[in-house]
Amino acid sequence: MKRLFVHVLLGVLLGVAVLPAAPAREGQLVLVSFDYPPFMEVRPGQPPTGMMVELVATIFARMDQPIDVQFYPLARSLSLIDTPRADGFFTIKKTDEREQKYLFPREPLLTQDFVIFVRAGSRMAFQGNVSELADVRLGVVNKVSYGAIFDGAAARGGFHRLEVAQTYEANFRKLLAGRMDALVSSRVMGAAVLKRLNALDKAKVIGPPIETTQSYLIFNRHTVAPEVVTAFDRTLGNMRKDGSLRRIRDKYTR
Repeated sequence: MKRLFVHVLLGVLLGVAVLPAAPAREGQLVLVSFDYPPFMEVRPGQPPTGMMVELVATIFARMDQPIDVQFYPLARSLSLIDTPRADGFFTIKKTDEREQKYLFPREPLLTQDFVIFVRAGSRMAFQGNVSELADVRLGVVNKVSYGAIFDGAAARGGFHRLEVAQTYEANFRKLLAGRMDALVSSRVMGAAVLKRLNALDKAKVIGPPIETTQSYLIFNRHTVAPEVVTAFDRTLGNMRKDGSLRRIRDKYTR
């Protein structure tokens, strides 16, 4: 099997200038991503970790396709996928506009339920309509999208008591300390943060998901052959069937 090569550029994370993305070595695909714990987590002096990092590495290893993964801030990564310097980007939600620009696999990398977390002893109920949350002290993270339904309601002023935190961990700490009644989060993200805080038994999910969204690894349609996308879909589909996708997910959420 060809060697899998994961290369992490830490320039911005270390506070120094970032060089342009290196061109792919012969036969290699350059993938760009960003620091987004717990899915993609990059720390100075350490190898990248996270569910999506491991999943992407496993998929391309099974495809016998060498990759070079480079991490930048989100805006920089998104700009690189519009140039010949990058062959792929992960992860991103699908829109009509993006489907015109990039090659999207059929198979998403990640399906996220956006749900409501409350403290373990809470008697709060949620039936699935975001209007029920209008007067709840509700935690969110600054600049984070929670899906079209929640974001649309927020834009219309549908939530009167939002508690805004700067990080996911700070959001959950506020919930656990009783400084708000509930928070909205992806189920996987929430479980990962609670695990980090040793508090899996101190919070719970109530009600159905507000919305389920899917995120993808996209390919540069000018540098990647459609056959690569087909092989990606086939490999990820096989991983879903043989249980290896769930095993990777469970490693980070239990």
